[in-house]
Amino acid sequence: MKPRRTFAGILAIACAFPVAFPVPLSAADSPVGAYLWFPEPGGPKSEQACRELVARVKPSKEKAEMSLWGRLPENDPNEGSFYLLLSESRMEPTYAAEGDYDSGNVTLGETVNGETPFTLVPDDHPDTPIEGAIVAKPDSSIVIVTLRAIPVNGATTDRTTYFCRFDEGIVT
Repeated sequence: MKPRRTFAGILAIACAFPVAFPVPLSAADSPVGAYLWFPEPGGPKSEQACRELVARVKPSKEKAEMSLWGRLPENDPNEGSFYLLLSESRMEPTYAAEGDYDSGNVTLGETVNGETPFTLVPDDHPDTPIEGAIVAKPDSSIVIVTLRAIPVNGATTDRTTYFCRFDEGIVT
């Protein structure tokens, strides 16, 4: 009888403190979606900075896709704005240049506490997989994407890019 009581006690304590352990999020909380690039160095200083950018640009998933294919109409408020389109299998920034490491097939890991590790196989460098992380906390409009160990001039460097969520940012 004593082992059962011990196990029951441990179970009761573990259930009493669920926030002490990282909790995997559901697929609905994954970072899949369309995001507006934040153009200022160092990223947004506050949630308000993202809200102001979104209000000024008036982004939409449709405009993000049009931007990806170079089809934005002239004089559109989105002109000059860039996006990240992220699906379960692709990472597509609208600013990627030929030969860059930003665009390609992606494998997303498990999202824990708003952070999702990933492996990106760049279209232009399929033999150089890039590890990284997406931080997209459910209660934040700020999304941070870090690519790790990108080859540059014989060395490697990390690259962090900041984005803002907008209402249509979740792809269903």
